[in-house]
Amino acid sequence: MKIMLLTICLGWTALSQAGLSQAAPRPATQPSSDLGATLRGPGLAVSLEPTGVYALRNAAMHLALTGNLPGHTDSIRTASGADAVGAYQEIEASYAEGSRTAVLRLYPARQAVLLLDEHRGADPNTTPFPSFSGVPDSLLRFSYRVTTFSPIDFGKLDSQGPWVFFDPHGNTFLLSPADNFLVSELVATPETSAQQITMTSGISSSIASLPTGFTHGTWLVFGNGITRTQNAWGEILQRINRKTPVANDADVVLKRFGYWTDNGATYYYKFIPSLGYEGTLLALRDRFRQIGVPLGYMQLDSWWYPKHKGFSAAGDNGAMIYRADPTIFPDGLASFHQRLQLPLVTHARWIAKTSPYRNQYRMSDNVIIDPRFWSSTASYLHDGGVVVYEQDWLNQNARPAIDISQARAFLHEMANSMAAQDIGIQYCMALPGYFMASTQFQNLRTIRVSDDHFLPARYDNFLYTSELAHAVGLWPWSDVFMSSELSNLVLSTLSAGPVGTGDPLDGIDAVNLRKALRADSVILKPDTPLVPTDSVYIADASAGSARTPMIATTRTSFGSATETYVFSYPRTAKNTAANSPDAATSLSSLGVQGSVYVWDWRQQQGTLIPANGALPFHYFNGWDYKILAPVNQRGIALLGDVSRIVPLARKRFVSVSNTNVVQATVVFAKQESSVVLTGFSRRRPRVQAPLGSATGLAYDAATHVFSFKLSPGSQGLAKVRIF
Repeated sequence: MKIMLLTICLGWTALSQAGLSQAAPRPATQPSSDLGATLRGPGLAVSLEPTGVYALRNAAMHLALTGNLPGHTDSIRTASGADAVGAYQEIEASYAEGSRTAVLRLYPARQAVLLLDEHRGADPNTTPFPSFSGVPDSLLRFSYRVTTFSPIDFGKLDSQGPWVFFDPHGNTFLLSPADNFLVSELVATPETSAQQITMTSGISSSIASLPTGFTHGTWLVFGNGITRTQNAWGEILQRINRKTPVANDADVVLKRFGYWTDNGATYYYKFIPSLGYEGTLLALRDRFRQIGVPLGYMQLDSWWYPKHKGFSAAGDNGAMIYRADPTIFPDGLASFHQRLQLPLVTHARWIAKTSPYRNQYRMSDNVIIDPRFWSSTASYLHDGGVVVYEQDWLNQNARPAIDISQARAFLHEMANSMAAQDIGIQYCMALPGYFMASTQFQNLRTIRVSDDHFLPARYDNFLYTSELAHAVGLWPWSDVFMSSELSNLVLSTLSAGPVGTGDPLDGIDAVNLRKALRADSVILKPDTPLVPTDSVYIADASAGSARTPMIATTRTSFGSATETYVFSYPRTAKNTAANSPDAATSLSSLGVQGSVYVWDWRQQQGTLIPANGALPFHYFNGWDYKILAPVNQRGIALLGDVSRIVPLARKRFVSVSNTNVVQATVVFAKQESSVVLTGFSRRRPRVQAPLGSATGLAYDAATHVFSFKLSPGSQGLAKVRIF
C-alpha cells in the first residue's frame, strides 16, 4: 500500500507541474558569483543572497518584500528560457544539504514572479517557501472567503487566495498558489511593531509531510488596475495549465436560454400532481414554445436521483446511486430525454454514507476518486442526453479530503471522464481553490457565483466573484430567477454567462425574456462579465462597508465601435437634492474616452455626454442601466437594437466599424424577418443596405435620435452603412 501511494503521488506531481518546473527540460544554468544573483525587469527586481535572503522589489508600489531560506545556500545558479507564459529569467538555489531547491523565476514582460519550492526527498511540511515580510499594513486588500460561492472579503486574507493588495491609485499586486490548489495554504502574520504583514505560501498545515519529488508553486503578479491585474494573473494560470480561452457560447448552456429546477425554482422537488414530474417538464417545454421562447436545454436538480432519505431536499441527504430515480423517471433518463428532445444539465450531490458505491469504489471522504465510477457515469450521462454535469456542494459535503493525491484525483477523474464523452462541467458552491483549479480543465466552463435564487441581496457578491471567475476563464452563473424579475434578468444577461429561469407553467413573462434573446433563444450578451469598476473596489476597501453606489461595467468591443454597458444601484438610502442625479461617475473611471451618446435603457431615451464628462444615475425601483455608444467623426453613434438588454451583441452583429461611416453586418435567426436599429446623429443620416433592406428611416430633429427597420438578405444576413 505504501508503494502504491508513493506511485500515485509521484505521478500526480509530474502531471500537476505541467507548465511549471517540469513542462519542458529545465534551461541550462550558470553558476552565480559568491555575492548571489539579481534579476531585473521593468520596475521589478528579484534577488537571492548566499545567506539565503531573497527579496522582491516593485518600484510603482515602493514595495520591498524579503524572506529567508532556512539556512545558507549550497549553490546559486541563474538561467533564462521561455514557456507558455513567456520569456523568463530565473535564480535556482540549492539548500538544506541539497535536499531542497528554491526557484525564483521572473517574467519581465508580464510583471510576474513564479516561486517554486522543490523537494528532492520526503520532507516534513514545516518550512514553506516563500515567506515574505515587508507588506505594508496600510495597503488596501481583499481575498475571497473560503466558504460557499467564495464571496469577496475586504480587509481580510483567507487561506486559499488569491490575495489582492492595492493602493488608492490602483497599483496592485496579487499573491496566489500556482498549483495544488485544493490543499494549498496562504498564511498572513501581522508584524505589529513594523506595521507590516508577513505572507507565507505553502501546503495545508493539516498535511504533515510532503512526498519525494514534490513541487509547489506561488505566483506574485503586479500591475496597474485592480481588475486588470486580476485578469493578467488569471491569464497566466490558464497559459501555464494549457487551457485555451472558453467562448461565451461554447456550449448550449452558454449559448441559449434554459430552464432550471434547482432551489428557488418553482419545480424544485415539486411538480403538478396531475402531470407528475415528467409531465410537468414536458408541459413546460411546450409552453415556452407556444409563447415564442423555445428552451435550449433543461436542468435536472438533485431530485432526479435516489438519495438516502428519498425524495427530500434536506441538506444531509446524499446520493445513493447516481442514476435516474425510477419513481420519477420509470423508463430511465435516456427515455425521458427522447421524449423531451432537449439537451440536459444534471446536478450531483455527494455520496451517502449508506450508498453501495462505498463498497465498490475508492472514496475520499464523501466523493468518489475511482476512475471506473467516473467513466461509467459519464457514459451513462452521455447516453441520457446530458451536455453539462453540475457538481454541487463543493464547499463541504462534496469536498475531498485534504490530501495531495486525493484532491487531485477527484477533480481530474471527473473532468477527464466527462471530456471523453463531450460533457461540460459546472462547479457549484465552490471555494476559491476550485476557481483556480478550473484552469486545468478545458471542459470546465461555468461556475455558480451567488447563492440560491438570484436576488438583489446577492448582487454585490455576484459581481465581485464574477471577476474571479472571469479572471480564471470561467463564465459566471447567477442562478435561477423568475422571468418577471427584470433587474435579475438584466444582470444575468450582462454576466455573459448562462441565463435561465424557473417559472411556473402559467407565469412566464415572454415580453421580458425577449429582451435578452433572439427569436431562437440565443442569448444576446456582452463580450465579458459585468464587474465592479476599480473605483468601487477602492471605495469598498477604504470604507470597510458598502457606502457608495455599486457601479459595474462590461462591453461589446468592435474596436472603434466599442459599446459600454453600465449597471448601478444604491447600497445606502438616497440623499440627493430634487432633480439631481442619485449618483454619478466620470467617463474616465469607466475606461471611456471621447464623447458618447448615453441611452437610458429603462426610459428608452438618451443624451450626449462630452469627453471627460460625468455619467449620472437615477435609481428607479433601486437600479439604473445605461448604454454608452461612441460618437464618430460625423457625429453619429450606433446604439443597435435598443429593445434588447445588450443592443450591440455579437450574436446580432457580426461586425461593426465606426470611423467616418458606420458599417455593420447583422445576423438574423430563421424566425426573424427584421430588426429595428437605433442611434444618434447630429443631422439626419443617410442609410444604405448593400445586403438586405433598410426601410422606414425616422429622425427626431430635437433629440437627434434615428431609427430604421433592417431586413435580411441571403443567408440570414444584412449589411448596412450609416453616414
